[in-house]
Amino acid sequence: MEKPLSNPPITDSSTLDPPIRVAFADPKLPRHIPAAPVEDDLQAASSRWYSLALRAQSYRVAASFDRLLAPSVLYDRVRPHDYQLRVVEQALREKAPAVILADDVGLGKTIEAGLIYKELALRGIVRSALVLAPKALLSQWQEELREHFDEDFVLTDEKRFRGFEAEQRVICSLPQFVRSFARVNSRTWDMVIVDEAHLLANPASRRRQCASELRSNWRLLLTATPVANRLTDLYSLIDIAVPGRLGTQREFEDEYVADPGTCRVVRPERSAALRGLAREHMCRTRRSDTAIAFAGRTVDTRRIQATPAEDAAISDVTDYLRALYRRAPSGSSKVNRGAVIREIMALQQSLSSSPQAIERSLRLRAEKHPDERGELLSLANRCAEMVSAKESVLLDVIQELGDESVLIFTLRLETAARLRDMIAARGRSAECYVGALNRAERESLVSRFNSGRLQTLIATDAGAEGLNLHERCHIVVNYDLHWNPMRIEQRIGRVHRLGQTRDVRVLNFVLSETIDDYVVRLLYQKINLFTMTVGALETVLSEVQEGEIDLEERILELLLRTDDSATLRNDVDDLGDELVSARERQLAAESLTAEVLR
Repeated sequence: MEKPLSNPPITDSSTLDPPIRVAFADPKLPRHIPAAPVEDDLQAASSRWYSLALRAQSYRVAASFDRLLAPSVLYDRVRPHDYQLRVVEQALREKAPAVILADDVGLGKTIEAGLIYKELALRGIVRSALVLAPKALLSQWQEELREHFDEDFVLTDEKRFRGFEAEQRVICSLPQFVRSFARVNSRTWDMVIVDEAHLLANPASRRRQCASELRSNWRLLLTATPVANRLTDLYSLIDIAVPGRLGTQREFEDEYVADPGTCRVVRPERSAALRGLAREHMCRTRRSDTAIAFAGRTVDTRRIQATPAEDAAISDVTDYLRALYRRAPSGSSKVNRGAVIREIMALQQSLSSSPQAIERSLRLRAEKHPDERGELLSLANRCAEMVSAKESVLLDVIQELGDESVLIFTLRLETAARLRDMIAARGRSAECYVGALNRAERESLVSRFNSGRLQTLIATDAGAEGLNLHERCHIVVNYDLHWNPMRIEQRIGRVHRLGQTRDVRVLNFVLSETIDDYVVRLLYQKINLFTMTVGALETVLSEVQEGEIDLEERILELLLRTDDSATLRNDVDDLGDELVSARERQLAAESLTAEVLR
């Protein structure tokens, strides 16, 4: 992805010279020294006091980070930019154990945080870690940590999650963090990482209060806009990182704020002092400080008219989904309702994907719900007889591209198999990249595609993560649309990454006047979503999330709660206005941050 480091990979840390000095916490020493019972003999008590003295000494000894270990250990997984390495070194050597990572949008604060965590984990300084982030970004964090840092963090909504007291590496949404604070704070975490940390700035909010009280040895606060709305945002973040460092908020305002009413103007004679104060606790890289050059990106959305049979079937299946939604339990049955919503989402994705996908999904549901069997099988039989209008458009596009390598994404296995067979029948090599493949099969497909021996790779979202396919390919087709914008960006990111030498071409296929069409026209195109940087996209998504309800679920709710297409268009348009407002607030926050911190 990024340019390689000058030093070669190191796989055995025991061979490093000079030897690693572990500071802050000796792994062999107990975290808590229990009080000795009266009956303990003097020798046992002395041993405990000796251990405590050694632990205290470990906190006094400064860690030696003269040579970073993580970049070499992770050589095959991530290649940091020089500026990212500088941030990691600065955070560890000068600002530990609490730092605000405030790089401009899109410069990779997640990579920097991961490198800091990994460096401390390799040295035995950090074992337990808690990542707090908006719900829309949780899966992204989990995949980044797994793909780039070989670290398995558990999400709190996974079945394998055993509780905050039992897990060592946890990713949690900000709303759940507040709800579960007593359990989260029942221990001292070695490290806490907070993404979109400006969301904690409001001193009156419960999440800010919880963040201030959270017990941790290391704190990383990530935000591109540490001064999002008011100068006191900066005070809040520094006070969370280093409690008491700036005194009270009133004292901060008296010293630095020129306009107490709006709190957006620094007293001119104190502006240099404020920037110096920020630099004590913050690492900040601006775009102008880097030499990053990405290839361009063009987006072409093909709006395709469904066949009459296809249009009628989509309408009838959608009516069935709406009826299913209205029968879903509410109130105290929140868990059961959530399960129904997930089922409906899966069915809607199949419907957006292809007739083959929705047919299969309807037949599977008929097996589980015999009371609905007649209706479901009738719908499935109609889908079995259909041909999607998108198929002929795709074949035309493939023909136009000639020998160009093409990466096609789809949501469902049935669709992937159908497209593979269609394209292969035209004499063009095509294979499917799906989750069921073993490691050797995946590596073989990637190798053949990158070498040009395979012209067309059709991937489910199993291929949206961890693949570098930019060597020969610069064309991505979203055959069906994912309503989670981060998933779309992950797809495109397989070819639009550092090292790509040609402009990337993105083709989106949607059936006209369907929910997917509305999402593209009224939602995504309003903010130029397909051309936004990942960091900007993350911030906007965190703004429009309603509690635990993310953008994908909000879109589904809009589709299901009305039968009228005009109302649906208006509702999606209103949601698009929310995205526009969030984007405008983000740009204003970036401007204010740049003005204050320069």
